[in-house]
Amino acid sequence: MQKLFLWVACFAATTAGAAALDESNTYTPKPVMMDKEDKIASNTDTAIEAHLAISELDSLPNVEQSIQPLAEEQVQEQKSSANKNIVIDSLTLKSLAKHPQWQHLLFYKNGKAEVISPDFYLTNPKPRSKRNFDPYAELLATIKQSNDESVVCKYPARYLWLTHHLPELNVDLKNCSQLPDPNQEISLILVSNYLKNPASSFGHVLVKTNIPIDDADSMVQDVRELSSEDLLNSSYNFGARIPANENGAMYAIKGLFGLYDAGFSETEFFKQDAVYSKNEQRDMWEYVLNLDTFDTQLLNYHLYEAKSARFDYYFIKQNCGYRSGEILELISDVKTTERIGPWYAPDYVFDQLLEHESETESESLVSSVRYLPSEQTQLREKFVQLSKPIQDIINAVIRTEDTAPLATLDEESRALALDFLILHRTYKISQDNTPKQQAFKNVLLSQRFTLPASNGLAQLPVPNKASPALSNKTTQTRIVLSDEMAEVGLSLFVKDPLNAYTDIDKRFEAVKASLGYNFDERQWTLTDFVFLDMQQIEDLRQPLSGEPKLSWQLKTGARTDWFTGNHHSPYAQAGIGAGAKFGQHLLGYGMVNATVHDQDKHADIGIELGLRAKRDSRSAELSYIASKREGRNAIDLTKFTVRQQLSKNNDARLIVTYSDTVTADNDVILDDSDTLNAAIAWHHYW
Repeated sequence: MQKLFLWVACFAATTAGAAALDESNTYTPKPVMMDKEDKIASNTDTAIEAHLAISELDSLPNVEQSIQPLAEEQVQEQKSSANKNIVIDSLTLKSLAKHPQWQHLLFYKNGKAEVISPDFYLTNPKPRSKRNFDPYAELLATIKQSNDESVVCKYPARYLWLTHHLPELNVDLKNCSQLPDPNQEISLILVSNYLKNPASSFGHVLVKTNIPIDDADSMVQDVRELSSEDLLNSSYNFGARIPANENGAMYAIKGLFGLYDAGFSETEFFKQDAVYSKNEQRDMWEYVLNLDTFDTQLLNYHLYEAKSARFDYYFIKQNCGYRSGEILELISDVKTTERIGPWYAPDYVFDQLLEHESETESESLVSSVRYLPSEQTQLREKFVQLSKPIQDIINAVIRTEDTAPLATLDEESRALALDFLILHRTYKISQDNTPKQQAFKNVLLSQRFTLPASNGLAQLPVPNKASPALSNKTTQTRIVLSDEMAEVGLSLFVKDPLNAYTDIDKRFEAVKASLGYNFDERQWTLTDFVFLDMQQIEDLRQPLSGEPKLSWQLKTGARTDWFTGNHHSPYAQAGIGAGAKFGQHLLGYGMVNATVHDQDKHADIGIELGLRAKRDSRSAELSYIASKREGRNAIDLTKFTVRQQLSKNNDARLIVTYSDTVTADNDVILDDSDTLNAAIAWHHYW
């Protein structure tokens, strides 16, 4: 009893000292009494109301300094006296309500609660009208129901956090049998972009939990083959709830204007691996977070709570990257959601994470980065390591589905070839699951069972591939200057094949606008607008039979018409062709392009040739484009670009163009383009 009296006296002194901070305020806070059985009480009703004036809290010290944890023996005494009233200073409660971690647990940001599902908050604000939501009232409601086991088990992260700061609450989560293991390590996974589906062209972010691995060697492997245990780990995927058979146009409109609701769904990781690695053939990079015990437990429980939350979904802003990256803000000072502008690419999460790593001197937030190659990448990389005779026989079996050529191999080589063919057939089944595919796989399996066990295929390594997050950020601002004109431009999303750590065989750009100022005419003109620009170069030299060989590109927007000089001419261009890669640093391609537009004849035909080379911070591209319109002379343009990276998010370029074409409209010469023009450009990414 004496200890309890002293404890109450200490809190009373603290309250009095805090009140003295603002002498002009006539309100003197009272200690809040918490009855563990069913209620919170105080000497006055106003001491626990949500609308108490809290302006005096701006002068309070940091809550971490103002809240002193009880000594262990005091905690044990409190636990043994659970039925006694507990005194909690109201200023302490209001300080906790303003704590960033508490507000992150509630998804409360910029004065607004972002969860729209009606049962996520105990104070039940009106759905889709959360500006009247009060984190302080929610805190009081959470504490008040700390004896209700169903509530405690629904909000384990809240009660873990409150117990950490107010150990006298004595909340025990041991009876909550449905909760996940709170000590699982947590990873963020970056999924590469997928050009065949515009909705996936920006990449994707997943959250994954893992049972800690005891083998230290496997923790630091750059390239990791997923084990069966790893595939059974949980993953959390944020996405919109889209009705069945929703067409693409409606998806784009609703996704842009927040007409879908979205949330986190939990599933075994093998289901995500089947979609991204096996079906869409997308590489992944797993960023394993380095967290202490409390943050690990808090984040695991927060993910559990987040499953019951629904949000408005905005495709270009509050998307998978925004929500998945948001969890980092709960346990660190990484600013993943403070994005300038109305768009948010999933890569931005990892950009911020890497920048935080380089700027802080504290312990790294990332313990390791693991490359998870797609099934297609694994097949291609393993195939090139096989001997030429084995490659030829494997290709013959793939083309004919006749296993007779395997008989010419020795037993060890035949086992290796069958292992590869079984893996290849599994890969094909993920693309096209037919009875014929399954039947041939069974033939391969039956032949493999007659041979001794071998791990020869598993021993063929897949080389590491650097994460695209090491490249520049994805929004580009540029300035181009020549002797004839100046140009400024903005691209909301860019994956330039000339940039470091980007794929040399892919180009992607969305929503680009360029304004040009002509020095002679002294006027600004919208010179180019690109809504979407995609290019995928497939390697004709790919030795594995049956792999894609057709290269393609698609571009649409508005531009100055080459043939007439008319500004703002809308167009759409599609091209098909072939390409070849020579190692990782050199690529060549050729395309035949068809363009439709709003000018005379409404269609053009043309060719495009290109050569790219890059290594480390330097790159270059040489391209030639020729276009022909019925009744007009052909127009061509040769362009040579040299790029030098200045820093992670800045580069300088020299651009030289040449054309020997006379542009004419109805026999009137508009422009004699038989010129050599040079320009310098600066690109900044943010």
